[in-house]
Amino acid sequence: MIWIGIVFLFVGVFINFTVSEEHPGIYLGTFLACVGAVLTTMSYYETNPSAMDVYQGKTTLEITYKDNVAVDSIVVFKDKER
Repeated sequence: MIWIGIVFLFVGVFINFTVSEEHPGIYLGTFLACVGAVLTTMSYYETNPSAMDVYQGKTTLEITYKDNVAVDSIVVFKDKER
């Protein structure tokens, strides 16, 4: 969904820069840019677990090991929660 938002954002900005002020297309460009910004923001917040998600047990910790030593960890949603 983030790509759709980015496309809407760029198309809206492009329309705003190419259409003269007398033409009603400037409103379409502004609308598309706003929709793109909202979709992009929503996509970002949907994919990142919040502190409340961790507290409520909706996430799990994935640990990467190299030679039996933990080298990285990441918090991810449990499959049944998404």
